[in-house]
Amino acid sequence: MEIRRQFSRIGWAFVVFCLVDVIIQVVMAVGIVLGNSHGYMWISDVNFLLLGQVSMYVFAFPVFWLMMKRIPSWKKDEGEKISLGSFFLWAVVCFGYTYIGNFLGQIFMGGMEAFTGMPQENPVMDTLNQMNPWMVFLTTVIVAPAMEEVMFRKILIDRIVPFGQGVAVVVSGIAFGLFHGNFYQFFYACGLGMIFAYLYSSTGRVRYGIFLHMMINMVGGVLPIALIQGMDGFGAETAVSLLGVMLLGILMLGSVAGAIVLTCIFAGRLTWFKGWAPLPEKGFWRLVLTAPGVVVFLVICAILFFVS
Repeated sequence: MEIRRQFSRIGWAFVVFCLVDVIIQVVMAVGIVLGNSHGYMWISDVNFLLLGQVSMYVFAFPVFWLMMKRIPSWKKDEGEKISLGSFFLWAVVCFGYTYIGNFLGQIFMGGMEAFTGMPQENPVMDTLNQMNPWMVFLTTVIVAPAMEEVMFRKILIDRIVPFGQGVAVVVSGIAFGLFHGNFYQFFYACGLGMIFAYLYSSTGRVRYGIFLHMMINMVGGVLPIALIQGMDGFGAETAVSLLGVMLLGILMLGSVAGAIVLTCIFAGRLTWFKGWAPLPEKGFWRLVLTAPGVVVFLVICAILFFVS
């Protein structure tokens, strides 16, 4: 399995995914503008996050999948199941690193704001805060976790794990972070992506990552929005929302502390398997990063990060 060619083909699949997604979104945006200009004002109420997922998963994903199907892959046989207790510990680690990564993103963007003198806004949270919590639940808790885990764990890892589990975990995590298109989400998405990648490559079961992903998006996306919107007023609903915010704060502090402690205890006990594809003694990452498809994908990601 030739390294540069394998990663280049994977990179081109992601490039085509991004381009199809952008083209469909532009077509949708033009359609909305034309619809409004012709008096179809109901079009302005269309949920843009849902349209974004339609462009990604209804149009771009099938093309991505057809390209990836042509690339040599390997499917790991299902290994040991994770016990309920182990799943709970992994959940603590995931929540903890989500908050740590989010904090790093806030610090980084705060530094960018101080350096450039330009106000930095979180495009995702600005969008979610204006949406109905039930629509946020559908798009971010149901659809996105399932599709993203299949795409960045099942499909991607099956094609790079022959180069080693460590390579698969790193590439999957970084690609997942870049996929989010902004520094607010990059750090925690990258960390979570690596955790989900380790679980999938170790067990052969993508459902663990999907369940954890759903939990993270539920607690980190839907609940805060519902609680914030519930505080717009007085009475019992406001009191419940305030209590919920306090509990989320406790969860944040507890999971961060728990993630750090669990990492110190168990990180050295994790088992890793080596790849079986022939690798050069040195220069592996240079081959990966200079693969044409990877280069173009990184350029597109850099543009998206700059625009956002």
